Parts: sequence; structure tokens; C-alpha cells
Amino acid sequence: MSSLSRLPVRIEILSSAENVSLLENDLRNILTDSSDSCEYDAFVDKDGTTKIKIECTVDDDEKQNAWIQLQLKHSIDCSLSVEPGESL
Repeated sequence: MSSLSRLPVRIEILSSAENVSLLENDLRNILTDSSDSCEYDAFVDKDGTTKIKIECTVDDDEKQNAWIQLQLKHSIDCSLSVEPGESL
């Protein structure tokens, strides 16, 4: 059986701007191997609230752990999604 390398997975976090410093700190702790692979984009939503979209590309091994920890810590104040659309 040959070892196949899986494609990286992108986790997307949508949060209010107030949570960014806490999220950034948690991402550094959770994503030990790929914390520098996160991109941050700010925008104003239709209600006038500043939001931050954070996209982190992680390898398949790190995905499950990152997903669980982010859900436990930030599911109330953030919207989380993952691509490709694998169930976690």
C-alpha cells in the first residue's frame, strides 16, 4: 500500500474584530506547524460591523485537532468552515 500525500485543508474563521487578538493567540497555540499560514482580511458587513476573515491552510494531520479546539473555544463568537468539504 503506497503512502499518498493528502492535499492541505483550508479552515475559515469569520469573527468580529474584537476577537482577533484572542483568536490569533489561540491559532498560534493550536496550529503549531502552520500558524504562519493564516491570512487575515478585514471587511465591513452590511450591518456596519467590522468583521475579520481568517483563512488557515493546515495539513490533514493537524485538521482534526485544530477543528475541535477552535469549536470548543470559539464556536459561540465565530463562524467556522472547512474546505474541501470533508466532514469533521
